[in-house]
Amino acid sequence: MNVVVQAIILSSQTLGEKDVRLELLSAERGRLAAVAKGGRKSLKRFVNTLEPFSLIQAHLRGGKVNLPPFLDQADLLNPFENLRFEPLTFAKAAYLSELVECFFKVGTGQAFFSFFEESLYVLNKGLDFWPLLKISFELSLLKASGFFPYLGESCLRCEKPLKRDVFFSFTEGGVVCENCAFEEDFALDLKLLAFLNHISHVSPMRLRIIKPGAENLKRAERLIENFVLRVLNQEINSLRVLKEMFNNKSLANSHGGRP
Repeated sequence: MNVVVQAIILSSQTLGEKDVRLELLSAERGRLAAVAKGGRKSLKRFVNTLEPFSLIQAHLRGGKVNLPPFLDQADLLNPFENLRFEPLTFAKAAYLSELVECFFKVGTGQAFFSFFEESLYVLNKGLDFWPLLKISFELSLLKASGFFPYLGESCLRCEKPLKRDVFFSFTEGGVVCENCAFEEDFALDLKLLAFLNHISHVSPMRLRIIKPGAENLKRAERLIENFVLRVLNQEINSLRVLKEMFNNKSLANSHGGRP
């Protein structure tokens, strides 16, 4: 059975000397894998189309049972080429792509395609609000995959209305009041809670009009990142690389650019 889908390349892996296995997120069929026979060699069929993060129109031909289909042809729709020019930007895009692979099983994730594409568009344009994009992407991905935390107006444990002192329980997966909080719960406030709820409904391009305080932004990023890691219960390789790059950049800036 032959099908044509719009898809973003999440990652690729060499198979033997000539073939390439691709992980894709498609608008029509969600996450899927495909094998490009001769993908490393065939300039006629795959010239500049199998690069990470590229948006392609994939012509798929069904393979054997329980095996990924073959990618017979790939038409380049948007290369998002700026994502591959600068190492830090590449690391950011790789983190978003790895999250998609981690959260969506094969055949799921169709509804998240547009948000993912717009997020890559923002990164490709060089719009400078990465912390906001990261938090928004994580929250939207949690929502799309069914793992969104409880961020309501009442305590998750006792169900009483939340007041000034609010905590986030990683074990419960949501906000609790001061009386129900345990020592290990994450302290936040109603302002930060409102910010998280708001940003979870904002599209990537509209993030640029949001101007949160630096401390709230830092706390929100730490909270949601920790929740993502607890949900996955595994290391995210691209996140480790990204943190190392930011740490090295901060160290270089503190020394006036000197190593």
